[in-house]
Amino acid sequence: MAEISNLTNNNQFHICETDDSITIMFSSTMENIDRTCEETTRFLVEIFKRFEFFHSNNVKFEEKYLKQEVDYSEKLRSNLFAIQLVMREGLTNAVRHGNSFNVAKIVRCYLKIDQNQMLIMEIEDQGEGFNWKKEQSKDIKDLDDDSDHGRGLVIMEQYFSRYWYNERGNKLTLEKHISFSQ
Repeated sequence: MAEISNLTNNNQFHICETDDSITIMFSSTMENIDRTCEETTRFLVEIFKRFEFFHSNNVKFEEKYLKQEVDYSEKLRSNLFAIQLVMREGLTNAVRHGNSFNVAKIVRCYLKIDQNQMLIMEIEDQGEGFNWKKEQSKDIKDLDDDSDHGRGLVIMEQYFSRYWYNERGNKLTLEKHISFSQ
């Protein structure tokens, strides 16, 4: 288990990583969202590489991985795009709406890939929460074109298998089936 911490001027960033999961806890800043997305991308690429490496019988393929010269598959790119899009949306909502940019409040992001190739992501803030069931019932056509919010649930529905919030509305859980095979 790898752990990395960073604490400067009340801006916290802490990573705890295992073979199949990563947990990041950070102060509510936009910069920390960028860093969280970078760290989770690194983590996911490593999982994809491990899976492909251990399931490949092609020596040349394995040599490329050892030399880190692999051009990642389209499958990896499309999964990373979807995961990062939804993650950034959830993290931004946690920092902006949940914690109101309060640097003293923490956002927790947890990502795990289980044996069934199911990605589970949790994003939790320390805010009051919101009535997500009411927001879920809104139709995308009813949203104001000039509005800078209100599309998050639609994005989550589009790119993940399922999502839900806790009763309070401050913890988002998402699931997405990830296929490692080409």
